Amino acid sequence: MPAGQAHTTWFPELKDILKEKWNSKMSIEQHFDLVKELNNKLNQIRTDLNIQAPMMWCPKCQKRERSRFTEVSITAMYYALKRFELCKDDYLKELLRDWKKHSKMENIDIYGKPKDKE
Repeated sequence: MPAGQAHTTWFPELKDILKEKWNSKMSIEQHFDLVKELNNKLNQIRTDLNIQAPMMWCPKCQKRERSRFTEVSITAMYYALKRFELCKDDYLKELLRDWKKHSKMENIDIYGKPKDKE
């Protein structure tokens, strides 16, 4: 595995999917469908290239262990839109503002999973 690939999230194939499928008229539910597709492709790439999660040092057990891979979240996708020049600053702020309202209404996290009741 080439150096740094364990930490890579935005492979060229994911950028292509985002550029091809992104539409500013999509609903937040459709945003999550796109996030799911991106994560499925990311997992496929990691499997195909035999990429292993990065190593980490556990201060509790004093051992080196594999950490978990990161996934694409809805906010990561929004920031990627800006990074790959698919939206402007104003639109990114609007997406984040709408997402914040939606997440509070639906009580979900950035991965679309229900938040724990506190």
